[in-house]
Amino acid sequence: MRRTILAITAVLVSASAALAEPPPDELVKKMTAAIRKHCPDAAIEVSKDGFVAKSGTMMLTVHGRSKTGEISPQTHQQEGPNFKGFLLRVSVRDGKYAGAAVVPQTLQGPYFPTYIDASPVEKQDKHYFVSFAYGSRLDSDLKKAIFEAIPRIPAPDDKDRSGR
Repeated sequence: MRRTILAITAVLVSASAALAEPPPDELVKKMTAAIRKHCPDAAIEVSKDGFVAKSGTMMLTVHGRSKTGEISPQTHQQEGPNFKGFLLRVSVRDGKYAGAAVVPQTLQGPYFPTYIDASPVEKQDKHYFVSFAYGSRLDSDLKKAIFEAIPRIPAPDDKDRSGR
């Protein structure tokens, strides 16, 4: 039964990633320029699935956690930032955001925080999905530049949605 649930979960995660596309060229250029200014050696890739920028990442062995807070006894490998690194993923997905997580928010993981957001794409039935994981000692100017470059539409009651 557990294997069946894991297989279904893997298919659903793969399917949602397959519906993603890269952000528009103008946004890619804006994010790339902001990152290159403060971190010229960052690895930046634009694929059919989205935009990924990273520096100072490593593979970590982590325990999964359910929505109820239960920690899985099984571990898995996950790429994440070291204490001075970051991992930014931005993609465009169809429709309005319908995920379980309230966005925007900063998720506090065992090794690093991850800011997530899902801002609507103007005049389209799509949204930008943003995941920005960063280390505790990430350069503050780089962190600020990334938050200023990623697509975000401020909510009326929330002037700073950066999770800072």
